[in-house]
Amino acid sequence: MVLETPLLRVSRPVAACSRCRSAKIKCDGKLPACTACERSGKQAECSSTSDQFARGKERSYVATLETRIEKLERRLQEAQHRKASVVPVNNHDGAVQKHVPSEGLTRTSKRLEAQEIDDLVSDFGYLTVNATARDFYGFTSSMSYARMVLSACTKDLLPTGFVTPLPPRNEAIITIRHYFENFFVMYPFFEESSFYASLDAVYNSESSRASTASPFDHFSVRLVLAIAHSGRMEQRGDGNYMAAIGHVSAALVHAEHVLRPGSIASVQAMLLLHEYSMIDPHHFDSWGLIGAASRAMVDLGLHQDPPRSASISRAKLELRRRVFWCVYGFDRSTSLIQSRAFSFSDDSANVALPFSTAQTLVPPEAKDSNHILFKSFGSAIDLFNLRRIQSDWYTELFQSGRIPLSDPYPIIWRSCEAMRNWFAGLSPSMSAEVRTFFELNLLYSYIYIL
Repeated sequence: MVLETPLLRVSRPVAACSRCRSAKIKCDGKLPACTACERSGKQAECSSTSDQFARGKERSYVATLETRIEKLERRLQEAQHRKASVVPVNNHDGAVQKHVPSEGLTRTSKRLEAQEIDDLVSDFGYLTVNATARDFYGFTSSMSYARMVLSACTKDLLPTGFVTPLPPRNEAIITIRHYFENFFVMYPFFEESSFYASLDAVYNSESSRASTASPFDHFSVRLVLAIAHSGRMEQRGDGNYMAAIGHVSAALVHAEHVLRPGSIASVQAMLLLHEYSMIDPHHFDSWGLIGAASRAMVDLGLHQDPPRSASISRAKLELRRRVFWCVYGFDRSTSLIQSRAFSFSDDSANVALPFSTAQTLVPPEAKDSNHILFKSFGSAIDLFNLRRIQSDWYTELFQSGRIPLSDPYPIIWRSCEAMRNWFAGLSPSMSAEVRTFFELNLLYSYIYIL
């Protein structure tokens, strides 16, 4: 049938083959041989090899995808031929037919088919994710993903050469505790245990010559210290403010190795920068940072829970959900405050809330005395639920179209009632600081919507 073999017209920027380059003629990049080489009978010599890549191993994403599609088409044809060649066995008297359960085979075939489709889609996604990577611009270009993000989201440049030295470990623990008790309790987009492992690696590398800390270890520890210092500053320019600036400058030294597309760590790094920009908006644009983090998150597929058939560990699934919901919460709050569009819609996402019921019912003061590991994330869940309610009425009232609503008050009263019920359902054991934060968010939403 014609519909089974659709005509794909792909416009692709490809390098000219070696013969067309030497002859200085236009090359259409046709595979496996271009038109000029076909006309001259030199199909075997048509190759886009260069000094950088060996013959047969050219760096062509399009060629890789086309090869994958051809393999899948051949497998589909073979399956159709096998199905057509099966001869049904007639029922004979006295013959015992063995019942073969088809449910297992159907599930296996569906799983294999889904895996093949995911592999193909991931190849296309790889083009999107790496569109700003170094290979996209060529090896001679100085542009990188980190430089592009920082140049687009930087307002005022940080002081050149100003770096705050790492404080003694006991002082750093006190500063980090301020971050965990005031920031992490709302947006836990990384694991506490992994952060303290990074902290150990950073301080061990400072005390010994052998460096065991990764660039992300240095970046995350410095940004957490910067956020905690900026959260404790009383005015711009005081000691905490300058300490925060110095820690951010030290963190950005590792930006090239941390802000890279295609990893959850890169999204976490941008969330740390965004969290800092919310307190110090003079140096970084919070809306640009959360936009970049949202696009990187969507490229990684974190806005969709993996299928049940996918083999993924519980810890990895939990981290995916943490990162998504923190990106969601930051994006919604930043868009509301700046009256901008959301980076992605609610309809495009399908991710369950993180954390188990036991983790949300533990009192907030229950934590490890050594490392302040929080075992209760009820406040984060409450915040995510509020952001969902805010996203609903903001989308319906301000982003549903250019035509004004004839009667918006039913939506307004329904949204106010939903937020009032949300606030009434907060845990009575919640700390006074967190409850005050939620009450301010509720009053702000009332003023915004009315």
